[in-house]
Amino acid sequence: MGKKSTNQELAEHYNETGDLSGFDETKAEPVAVRRAVTISVRFSDEEIAQLRERADQAGVKVTSFIRAAALEAASPVDLTVLSRLARDLEQRAHDVATMAARGVA
Repeated sequence: MGKKSTNQELAEHYNETGDLSGFDETKAEPVAVRRAVTISVRFSDEEIAQLRERADQAGVKVTSFIRAAALEAASPVDLTVLSRLARDLEQRAHDVATMAARGVA
């Protein structure tokens, strides 16, 4: 894959080959994942149209999009922890800016 590949081109290449080298040049290792379990899910015409559109926008297959969404929902982000980390980061950035203004490096 060339350096100027779009995310969609990289995703299509990965879906065909399992090769992640275009995403991170420092770790060009192919990835092999064996998925042996199939679960049937029914969607309305409107729901599947939305899923297809969102998957297309993300540059992935619908099945990959659904899998990622399900796994993300199973491990949701703890907003309390995230808020605390954001406040801490903001405070540290403020401290760095204050030290820089004083000429402390």
